[in-house]
Amino acid sequence: MPFCGYCGKELSEGNPCDCRESVIAAENQKSRLAAKEIKAAAAANKRQLIIGAVCITVMVIAFIRIIIFLFSGGADESVVRSTRPEYERPIENFVSAYNKNNSEKMMKIMLPSDYIDQLKHDTGNSDDWKEYITEFNENIEKEKDRLELVYGKNVKLSAEIIDKKELKKTELSEITELYKDNFDARGLKSAYKIKVEFQTEGYEDYDIDKHWIYVVEIKGDGWLLCPKGDGYNPGSYIGLDFDKADSDEKTSK
Repeated sequence: MPFCGYCGKELSEGNPCDCRESVIAAENQKSRLAAKEIKAAAAANKRQLIIGAVCITVMVIAFIRIIIFLFSGGADESVVRSTRPEYERPIENFVSAYNKNNSEKMMKIMLPSDYIDQLKHDTGNSDDWKEYITEFNENIEKEKDRLELVYGKNVKLSAEIIDKKELKKTELSEITELYKDNFDARGLKSAYKIKVEFQTEGYEDYDIDKHWIYVVEIKGDGWLLCPKGDGYNPGSYIGLDFDKADSDEKTSK
């Protein structure tokens, strides 16, 4: 038979002692259990509040970024990039390549991939190709050296698209023929004529020029920047001087 640990009274199986010490001990045990349950519930509520606060913060940040984009003309660059049409990407990539003196990237922006592969093959081995690219990179650097005399050090190019027009049949035909005759590309799917505001800026001064350029969608290559524009020829940076070719053709006639 069990006995009470406080008064020594013999107890029947399963029944607690009714002495004062046993009653107090039982009440204390209940209080400790209740306190543990309250503490566990409080911890669970705290975790839920933290998770809720994080979710609300993420939603608020996303909302603020959308508001900034709508009311500041697209000042949030990450939002701009996610919503920018694909046909505008070649212009952004061209500016980036120019600022980094990267003529090989310019080629990929303007020329069909099959044509570049053939050009590499015709150039010779990999060392010959590197030398070929280096020459164009140096030409860009020389141009920047000349611009620094006017605008100051660290000349950078930026671009803003300000207008877009559908191509006339004659313009579309000319671009189709250009890619067909010069690059053996017959898969032109669509094209846009885009007005771009180019800003050349150094530490001391800047200048703004506006030009119409073309972007074309070539089957298998996606959107490319046409090397021949309307008064502005990006292809000149990679040795494609269409103005000179047109002039020579007129002279011969």
